[in-house]
Amino acid sequence: MAESKNSGEIFIDVWNEPSIFPTLSIDEQDLFLRIARKAGLLSRFCYILDAAQITETLTTKVQNHLQGARFVAQEDARMLRWEVNRIQRALIETELPLILLKGAAYLMSDLPMAQGRLVADVDILCNKADIAKVEELLSKNGWQGVELEPYDQRYYRDWMHEIPPMRHGERLTEVDVHHAILPKTGRLNPDSELLIRDIVPVKGENNIYTLSRVDMTLHGVVHLFYDSDFDKGLRGLTDMDGLFRHFGKSEIFWQQLIPRAVELNLVRPLYYALQTVADIVATPIPKWVQDEIKVHAPIRPIGWLMTILIQRMMIPNHPEERDFISWLAWFLLFIRSHWLRMPPGLLFKHLTNKWVRKWRFDVRNRRTV
Repeated sequence: MAESKNSGEIFIDVWNEPSIFPTLSIDEQDLFLRIARKAGLLSRFCYILDAAQITETLTTKVQNHLQGARFVAQEDARMLRWEVNRIQRALIETELPLILLKGAAYLMSDLPMAQGRLVADVDILCNKADIAKVEELLSKNGWQGVELEPYDQRYYRDWMHEIPPMRHGERLTEVDVHHAILPKTGRLNPDSELLIRDIVPVKGENNIYTLSRVDMTLHGVVHLFYDSDFDKGLRGLTDMDGLFRHFGKSEIFWQQLIPRAVELNLVRPLYYALQTVADIVATPIPKWVQDEIKVHAPIRPIGWLMTILIQRMMIPNHPEERDFISWLAWFLLFIRSHWLRMPPGLLFKHLTNKWVRKWRFDVRNRRTV
């Protein structure tokens, strides 16, 4: 490994050019795999190595690690497909479209970057007017809202873009039912009706849909660069890279992307996304798109600071190192996401409530020791 680079920077180099991986020493390969596992990208890397016909050139021990990660991803995919089928059956009497978001949408659409992508739950979107009916039917078919305190229930019901997660009583799988892609108290409020108007059917499925390719991409953008998913760092960025590379094969996609972001008021997160994927994972963005999005850049001091913070979060750390600077970057981005999510008065009330509850929990724990 080049001594001038840290483990995270070398990880990015190998991720962008997988042919480097076999040239690493055994210890270096081991470190790479540990970082990939921690980042939730090990199973995804398996498929990248397979596509490059590199896997069979590796040692048996490394191949075994990769095979184990591949089995986990295959089981996740099987679970997700089954869960989508069960949700489809639960909602069949409504004749409402089952609109999949994020990982479920990627997998059911057979997008290349869905191979090896780990999933934890199923996210769906519906009109706000249909939320009660959807929740009722899911409840009848085994999903129940997770138990939350009254304040958290109100937080979801009154302020957020989704209802509390619903967990199946037997399979313990979760469904997140959304009526928007961002909290309604936030500074950006893309119109859900515009998104639902342009949904597209999933090939070979009955009444299952995803957002359009541009809207699907913009949803991933805001999830990572506006909401609070910076802690997932590189995994979310590889999702963006995969979406841009796949959909970007069509010139029409690029022609529609910025105008649609303007229409949905999501152009600033898109600016950060296009800048970051090009800088870190070398996503091929047409120059005219890069030039056009610069019109929507923040003022220089904010842009400079955001670039530093985002890159610090996206480039992974050594799995055994605790890096204060990276933690500080995460903390500042976390505060930013809450500032964007709520007006000042509501944010103060929310954070105060969380602090008081944490203090009470800590006091109770100390008393039981």
